[in-house]
Amino acid sequence: MSGVTTSNPAESDSTDRSRNDRLAPTRLSVVIVNYNGWDDVARLILSLGRSSLVASGLAEILLIDNASPDPIPTDFPQMPGRSRLIFRADNGGFAVGVNEGRKASQSPWLLVLNPDVEVEPELLDRVIDRIDDYEARPGRPPGLVGYALENPDGSAQPSVGSFPSLLRTLREQLIPRSRRKYQPDRLVRPGPVPWVTGACLLVNVAAFDSVGGMDEDFFLYHEEVALCKAMTDAGWAVEYDPAVSVVHLRPLQNRSISPKMRLVTRHSKLLYFLKHLPRREFDWLRFGIGLEARLRGPIAALLGHEIEARSWRAISQLTRLMASGRVVPGSVVRDVGERLALSGPTLEDWEKIGLEPESGRPPGSNSD
Repeated sequence: MSGVTTSNPAESDSTDRSRNDRLAPTRLSVVIVNYNGWDDVARLILSLGRSSLVASGLAEILLIDNASPDPIPTDFPQMPGRSRLIFRADNGGFAVGVNEGRKASQSPWLLVLNPDVEVEPELLDRVIDRIDDYEARPGRPPGLVGYALENPDGSAQPSVGSFPSLLRTLREQLIPRSRRKYQPDRLVRPGPVPWVTGACLLVNVAAFDSVGGMDEDFFLYHEEVALCKAMTDAGWAVEYDPAVSVVHLRPLQNRSISPKMRLVTRHSKLLYFLKHLPRREFDWLRFGIGLEARLRGPIAALLGHEIEARSWRAISQLTRLMASGRVVPGSVVRDVGERLALSGPTLEDWEKIGLEPESGRPPGSNSD
């Protein structure tokens, strides 16, 4: 990982440091990964900072900034209690940010929140109460718990899904994009589920560490699915618990997809299939995405949508690069996506950006 720097205005003098040293052990670390969402993050920190748990040190906020291009605003709120602002040197993606938060935490539980969620001041109290219930169960507590998401109008927002498969991916093309990734709300019940979204996610640190944290080959999208799959394979429970809820303002499935994000999401799905599904399913998915790119790219070019055409060309190149089972890191996909507005990447460009030479199928991936 790249180097980081840490800032905590609350620990700016020896008096504050001594006070923090006397606080009780932290039970919960709230991890927020930011990329240029300073207004959202400021609102979220102000809401969380009203909790007495933060003031007492039983909870802390770890804000991980993924090299935001805009500087922190001068009126950004002070980080309360033991909370810290950690600046990363580059934008490694969501998984890298969450792993950075885990490194900075000494709590047994992490609450991962998207910057664009709205919370009540009582949220942390409710989460701690739920942790007490999980820890009081016979056997070990769950590895991951996804909490309920709501739209700004109060309606339920999908947050639980089934593990991807080739057949399910084909069926998803027949329904609106806003519902493709998730199970219908009527089928979701409290308790064990395949996977939960990362917008409001409680993480058992013991389980998280046992599977090596989040997979940093993902830049964005599907990293939480991969984490839930790893947890399930390792024998940890993944659960949905609607007893706690937050408002999620801008879920990806409700937003238009930029050319860069189209490349990122196609990469994430290919990467998940490569790492977690039989090789034949990955090969069929790769063929389908490559065919889609070869058909839609020329159409976009004819319509004068040059950047969109470049994104389809890059997706086609990506399917060729991954044909032998090669893992293309999300950081490379990020860099290629950022160049779409300047030029159409070639296969040589992928190599120049930092892709390692061909090394065959990654260790531990399925080959049947």
